[in-house]
Amino acid sequence: MSYLFFFLLAAGLNIVMGSHVWPGVLAGSLSDPDSYMRLLRLEQGIHAGHLVVNVARDDSGAGVYVEWSRLLDALLWLMAAPLAAFIGWHKALCVAGVLLGPLGTGFLGVALAWVAEPFAARRYLWTAAAAAGVLPGFTTAAVPGVVHYHILLLAMIALTAGCVARAWRADRWMGFLAGLAGGFAIWLTPETMPFVLAAYVVLVLRWWQAANAVVLLATASGFFDVLCLGFFVDPPGGGYGVPAVDRISYVYLALGLLLLGGTALLAGLQGRLGRGRGPAGLLLLGGLVAGWIVAFPRVAMGPYGILPPDQTRAFFGAMSELQPVRGAAMVVFLLPGLCAVLYALWRGLGPQRMNFEAMASAAMLGQPRRHRVLWLYLACCGLVTLVLGAKFLLFVGFSALLAAAMLPVAMSEVSAALAGRPGLASAARSSCAALVLMVPILISMTVAGAAPVPAAGKTYPSCALRRIAPLLLPAAGQVVLAEVEATPELLYRTQVLTVGSLYQHGVPGYLRDRAAWRVMAGAVVPPEVSATGAAYVLFCPAPGRYALVQDLPKTTLWDALEAGAPPSWLAQAGSNADGWVLYKVIR
Repeated sequence: MSYLFFFLLAAGLNIVMGSHVWPGVLAGSLSDPDSYMRLLRLEQGIHAGHLVVNVARDDSGAGVYVEWSRLLDALLWLMAAPLAAFIGWHKALCVAGVLLGPLGTGFLGVALAWVAEPFAARRYLWTAAAAAGVLPGFTTAAVPGVVHYHILLLAMIALTAGCVARAWRADRWMGFLAGLAGGFAIWLTPETMPFVLAAYVVLVLRWWQAANAVVLLATASGFFDVLCLGFFVDPPGGGYGVPAVDRISYVYLALGLLLLGGTALLAGLQGRLGRGRGPAGLLLLGGLVAGWIVAFPRVAMGPYGILPPDQTRAFFGAMSELQPVRGAAMVVFLLPGLCAVLYALWRGLGPQRMNFEAMASAAMLGQPRRHRVLWLYLACCGLVTLVLGAKFLLFVGFSALLAAAMLPVAMSEVSAALAGRPGLASAARSSCAALVLMVPILISMTVAGAAPVPAAGKTYPSCALRRIAPLLLPAAGQVVLAEVEATPELLYRTQVLTVGSLYQHGVPGYLRDRAAWRVMAGAVVPPEVSATGAAYVLFCPAPGRYALVQDLPKTTLWDALEAGAPPSWLAQAGSNADGWVLYKVIR
């Protein structure tokens, strides 16, 4: 029953924290472009009779390959199937997608409480679940109407870490489950791979102190089993021979095979290595992973290993989730993780007191030397997540993951250390919770309340796309040039063709779209616009200059339309109350 409470607490807090978004979601809008693309891809697959990875009508009508795995698609299909007979697949998929945020957050709350359980008093486990529902690093990934894997990947990493913590005590079954959880995390998205391997390193550190080769082998076996399953049922769009790094492929199958072979060798040599067992195991497994990275160097570069440098700058520079965190957002997103890192450093470098029942019973923290090494290792992992979070908004949830798992542990230690001074203990616990949970929330509310001031005398329309379909009826089946951020929702709501979108296998379409908006608006149709094949241009004025033209003088096509002075080769074909204007290209 405790874990049911943790699930409901995290899911309920997620619903409350998203209260400002729910009206729009309930009216039929989703909260980010990827959500529309996910549901559109899944709906097209249902109509085709199988799950697909290509979305039709983008890339000037050629269609675009969207690299996400089918694992989340299958989950959404299962959630929507019972409703589809009553309300149709389109609405059923939307309902399933909207439920994903609260349900995923509930799952994360349970996973975090489970991670902390061996090391914290049970009466404080609820704080981990509460953190799952309120920390900005989580809530940005689980905003109502976000239909994506970001909150689930955090939950799978937490689940992997919880299994690893229990496998420390020579529990082969938990080692196998750690392998399964890590494999499913990578199948969901390879973004999880460094964090899954970081969790497995804990078991390698255990090998330094105890002969746990069987546990390591069980972990590698579970890991390899899931990677094999994912590879054969959900290969890259180009086939089994494509060395994709942005989804499961033989690249990750090779990693699983190397770990399986390495741990099997350790199991065979375990009794013969003597005092050199620890360094030998670390060198063997570390060398195999290093060799894998050398064989597939683009893996270490992440998304930046996929595209040429010039395209990387133009493409990823337009993605908000790959921008650095600056200003007050540093405190909002990174303060909880910083608190976790400082606590881990204090535990690793400070006095070694193991004087309360919950942590004294934890075998992995029972020896002072191991205690220091593990806490320092956690601090190092936390520092890496802080750097990644500061560099890329996409990764702010990982440091929050460490903070949420450590919060009940820290509160348990405070209670034990101040057991004879209940008033001081209560104040210290409240301070821990406030610093990790409340301060980032209050700052984020303050920042959100400081709305940008529009230019004097200038008002802007809503630019909502929810009612765009009637305006685009004349353009059905033809290419419409629009800002790339609008592409997924246009494809979802209308039957037009779009020029490009922000997906890694759709870079040519994106670059054509970008070039068209950046062109100087002259008297004839520019070749950059002709290259898109666009018969129409869709535009809505909004505060701030469009990111794709910010480095140019205000002579671009976007600037001309924003000023209400379209070039002579565009004729207005209609408009709507939300501010959208449709222009027809006159050739």
